[in-house]
Amino acid sequence: MPSDPLLKISASTAASASAVAGLSLIGAGLLVWGSQPGGSTGHALAAVLGASALGTVALAVVALDRRLDHLPLAFVLLLALALRLVAISAWPLLEDDHYRYLWDGLRTATSLDPYSLPPSAFFKDTSLPPDWQDVLSGINNPDIPTLYGPVLQGLFAVAYTLAPGRLGALQGLLLLVDMAVLALLVQQGLPRRWLLAYAVHPLVLKEAMASAHPDGVLALLLLLALLFWQRRNAWGLGAMLGLAVATKVAALVVLPLLLLSPRAPPGVVTSALDQRAWLLKAVLAMTATLALAYLPFWLAGGSDAQGLLVFGQQWRFNPLAWRVLETFVPGSTARWTAVAVVAMGVGALAWRWRANRQAAQRAKPPPLDAALVVLLLLSPVVNAWYWLWALAPSLALGRTWLAVVALVAPLAYLNSSVLQEAGLISLGTGDAPFTVPWPLAILQVGALALGLWVDAARARASKQAGA
Repeated sequence: MPSDPLLKISASTAASASAVAGLSLIGAGLLVWGSQPGGSTGHALAAVLGASALGTVALAVVALDRRLDHLPLAFVLLLALALRLVAISAWPLLEDDHYRYLWDGLRTATSLDPYSLPPSAFFKDTSLPPDWQDVLSGINNPDIPTLYGPVLQGLFAVAYTLAPGRLGALQGLLLLVDMAVLALLVQQGLPRRWLLAYAVHPLVLKEAMASAHPDGVLALLLLLALLFWQRRNAWGLGAMLGLAVATKVAALVVLPLLLLSPRAPPGVVTSALDQRAWLLKAVLAMTATLALAYLPFWLAGGSDAQGLLVFGQQWRFNPLAWRVLETFVPGSTARWTAVAVVAMGVGALAWRWRANRQAAQRAKPPPLDAALVVLLLLSPVVNAWYWLWALAPSLALGRTWLAVVALVAPLAYLNSSVLQEAGLISLGTGDAPFTVPWPLAILQVGALALGLWVDAARARASKQAGA
């Protein structure tokens, strides 16, 4: 009779793994509890913060107990699946973006035109069933056309085809996407402990599963792009980058890094012409993929440009370093200044990485996660789920610091509008909605800085040990 691999680990390791699993399952259960019909905003807020706190404790155990590196892979994968199945049985907490996802799925599946008309154009459409009128009434900013790219529109349409108007179909698809992300992390040879960290991460459970935010799709495409880059496959890299940009325009920030050609393997000599040919292939593949993704929607009469323009010019939510920038550079100038600073920051990352790559014996992948962090630090809008873009790529690149800031990201829910709905504060007539208190914004930046420092110290210690 074959031995059970779970019996090969020590009792103390099994106890630690059980504690992580128990805390995470209770946290996922809190999300279900907090999303019960008839619950108040305060009820939901308590569930989100409680689940995040339990997840933080679970991740602390993972980070501190190196014995968890010896866990069987099957345990990690089964726990990940169980947690996601629990989380998708919850309804989105403190969110209403899912109404837009459902509506876009209907419009894309039935007319291939989610862009030309805003949801408010259908408010008086008597041909719509009552259920769809309820969906329409839940959409925020209904006078603005959707800003979700073609890849996400395809995802929403598939969910509509499977179960029209039912969020569970989209949550099920996102569960498959997230398990694919975890499979890619396994393929990258990530240690079991950090696979476990992703498997139980509270941000993934709340934002990608319970609230059905599709930002994990971008993470999956960036991981695939990184895989093609490592394999020196310019055509595959370009195709994944095209799909990534057609998912979220934020992916543009990684182009200066991933479009730099990888160093040739030892013993292989490449010329400047070879490097230019590699870049040309990647750009051609990216451009062709982008065009093919947008073409059906262009022919139907629209794109996400109008919604993105309004988003870029007007939205403001939970800004981090941008909040300091706008203090000194007021008005619309602050947004353009932020764009310039992001461009310089990403350029500096690319320059430093390329210089280090030329000096190192072994080529390292480009720090695309750091480029995404630069963007988020200086963005006027930093929703908690945006950190999903960089969480998995950061782990794949051997860094764990981004998991730290992802733990404090749910503090964005402690904004003025949610707190007012929960009856905890009262807004005056001149107070801005969705404003996060300064200390919470500083805490998020501080957590990122602390995680970055810890990761840098760990890298230095590893380098000295190998010297």
